[in-house]
Amino acid sequence: DFQVTPRFCVAILEVLFAQGDWKGINEHIVLLSKRRAQLKQAVGAMVKEAMTYVDKAPSLAVKTALIETLSTVTSGKIFVEVEKARLTRALAKIKEEAGKVEEAAEIMQEVAVETYGALSKHEKLFFIEEQVRLCLDKKDFIRAQILSRKINPRAFDDIVKADKKAAVEAAKKAGDVVSQMDLDAVALTPEEAAKELKQKNAAVQHAEGFFEATDPSIPPVPELKLRYYNLMIRFHSHSNEYLEICRCFQNIMECEGVKEDSAKWTPALKKVVWFVSLAPAEPMQQSLLHQVAKDGRLADLPLHKQLIKQFTTKEIIHWDTLAETFAAEMAAEIDVFGGVDGEKRKVDLRQRVIEHNLLVVGAYYSRVSLARLGELLCLPAEETEKHLSDLVTAKKVSAKIDRPGGVVDFRTKAQGADWLLNQWVTKIDKLLSTLDKSNHLIHKEAMAHKVSLE
Repeated sequence: DFQVTPRFCVAILEVLFAQGDWKGINEHIVLLSKRRAQLKQAVGAMVKEAMTYVDKAPSLAVKTALIETLSTVTSGKIFVEVEKARLTRALAKIKEEAGKVEEAAEIMQEVAVETYGALSKHEKLFFIEEQVRLCLDKKDFIRAQILSRKINPRAFDDIVKADKKAAVEAAKKAGDVVSQMDLDAVALTPEEAAKELKQKNAAVQHAEGFFEATDPSIPPVPELKLRYYNLMIRFHSHSNEYLEICRCFQNIMECEGVKEDSAKWTPALKKVVWFVSLAPAEPMQQSLLHQVAKDGRLADLPLHKQLIKQFTTKEIIHWDTLAETFAAEMAAEIDVFGGVDGEKRKVDLRQRVIEHNLLVVGAYYSRVSLARLGELLCLPAEETEKHLSDLVTAKKVSAKIDRPGGVVDFRTKAQGADWLLNQWVTKIDKLLSTLDKSNHLIHKEAMAHKVSLE
């Protein structure tokens, strides 16, 4: 019976709970779930009832045993996948609090939560973020990168928009007055409207499915979005990917609750300026650098605006002057120039200044002596040659060094493998064309004079 059997199973657990028989609860959960041809409704009702006992367990050992029992019972059963995900998260939290971070990470990784159809997107995002966080805590950066790619940053905005739309529709059904601002907030873009129409007109309509209500203990979506970018900053900081870190801080500045509060976006904007300055020169970095320079909020940060202006202007930057001017700011930015990577980032900033100066010299000079180049860069000749060679190797500057003459020629153009291959193909085509034309002329003359070529 679909109604009576679940009630009996729940009643058995209620009696055992009232008696405080936790061992009996675990045994009967396993016994009732393994009964031949047991109904899904009975197992589901029993699991949901037992989950209410988890927080009421008298000790941590009893709580852990109950969670492990329920995890075993729910494993592989689609109709209790929501409970399985929540139990996994609870067990991982217990292991983490006990200092077993690696074990907690392994427990979380056992669940491919993105395949759980009944779990809301909100809860899925939080679960994946927890997986990423635990991987970062145990220094497993490769797995953290794989898991982080399961999250599309657009999903946060989609969830917020869907919640607003549901709230407006609920208000309309209740007969409440809905403002035009609320209607505009949930209005679909042409692309979204076309996508929705296509889904409605599809020959085969896939069921959207039933979503369980999101666990109330999970943070709201704006907080999850902020948390996601902070996790990405932790990941990119490991490999010193300054441009990606800069992008993350830019996205943080646009998060809800940050962009309205100057006390929150000001530190983020400072870090955007520092990390875009630390990033190696390349087209994407230059685009981002000029984009930051146009930000009106920089007017409140005169020193940082000056730094951006120096890197966007084709003028020589003197490292000693820059280091002295921004010494106090660099000391205050503990997250950027403090900790284990602090000294390395200061070295990288000096390298970026030298790189900028070489690009400026290359733009204004066609030929310059190594001595004069070193004088402009405030570097000895050996170090000047090393930095120039590195830029030439990276194909950021086109130059040739005449060591005996001590002259650098910036007039040469970069000629890579593709250029050489194209030149070779062009010459071969020209040669074959000449041979073909010669062959034609020879045959023409032979026919005119009736001479055999054999």
